[in-house]
Amino acid sequence: MNTVKKITALTLAAAVAASAFVMSACNKDTKEEEKEAQSSAETSVEKSEVSVEESSEQPEDISAITAKPEITKEQLSSIDNFIAQYKTIPEFTLNAETIDAKAIAKDKKISFIPDNSNNIFTSLVTDQFINAGKTVGFKEVIADESDGTPAYYNSALEKAIKESELIVMYGDINKDPLATNIELTQANGKRVLSAGYVGEGMKDHYVDYTIPIDYQLAGKLLADWAISQNKGKVNTLAINNSDSTVSTSVYKGFSAEFTNYVTEGYCTVLSGSSIETGNGLAAKIKQALEKDANLNYIVVLDETMINDAVSAVDQSGKSIKIISTGGGTSAFTSAQNGKLDMLVAQSYEWTAYAMLDYSLRVLGEEKLPDIQSVPVRVVTKESIANDLENTEYEEIDGFYEICFGANFITGYRKLWGLGE
Repeated sequence: MNTVKKITALTLAAAVAASAFVMSACNKDTKEEEKEAQSSAETSVEKSEVSVEESSEQPEDISAITAKPEITKEQLSSIDNFIAQYKTIPEFTLNAETIDAKAIAKDKKISFIPDNSNNIFTSLVTDQFINAGKTVGFKEVIADESDGTPAYYNSALEKAIKESELIVMYGDINKDPLATNIELTQANGKRVLSAGYVGEGMKDHYVDYTIPIDYQLAGKLLADWAISQNKGKVNTLAINNSDSTVSTSVYKGFSAEFTNYVTEGYCTVLSGSSIETGNGLAAKIKQALEKDANLNYIVVLDETMINDAVSAVDQSGKSIKIISTGGGTSAFTSAQNGKLDMLVAQSYEWTAYAMLDYSLRVLGEEKLPDIQSVPVRVVTKESIANDLENTEYEEIDGFYEICFGANFITGYRKLWGLGE
């Protein structure tokens, strides 16, 4: 991580909440049981057995909106003010107690099981989780490349039972086919943490702890942007990854806001599988554009499909704006060169630090914070140029440094007892 010399325009943009759940009871002496009971009371949470929606649920079209009165200046002002909260570098605002991260991590191994290493954002999160784990002194962070299949997940869990103190399952992983090995892991005294699979206020099933990430917020911001730019008149094509529940979560936030504020318009959903990405998806999108002359926005719900959307628009020769969510290199590059009208950006490094913070507190049996902030930011070509102009770097290593700064790294290091 390169050192930031100067970061300007720091304002509040914390967005994504996460909940925590207490540990299962173990055989302990009376004092330890009392301590655990007190900890449970303080966190006021329980182990989750609540099922979450499966990836078979797919986004549906939003039919032509029944004509409504023109959107008011007050409504537009409210939407613009909401968007404005997410336009600048987020502050680090985690309210949590300081811990001795080095002592907690000493001589321990931790397993990180990602959904699919072919997903750029997942791959970047994995790399940063490994790096952060080394920083606090874990003996080893076990994180093999994932092909996204139940066979891989089960194999990783079997390995974790033998080698790790804690297992972190990240991303779009359906736990149902893994139930037996998750329960076997827990029976061997190993705790399982899930992150990035369900939305805010939801609980992942089978696992001991859940860190929900509010992907619906990203969808809401996507809808608000299109509504604001077009004064409530939006005809859009939503590009959905049929293999991803995250894509579905983003769309839920989008559709709720769209239905509420759009006064004239519709949303057609075009779904493609991960296999089609870069392999025929662009042609499908181009065909959809040719069939509908009234489209004024394309909404990309999964960043792996940004390049296909851009390619389709370029080939069509039409002036249709594209907005998307994402945090990988292609997402930021497309925003910087103006191929994206707006990007709801995510920081893969901040995401990794947030998960590691929870992992450390679970391992150290520390009090868990009520909220773990994993923010998003509204990014445009102009905002990236402004960040580059107003921020001095020794060396620019990635767009996440430009758009998210490094104050969260300083913040976490202080909370982990590592100084700045």
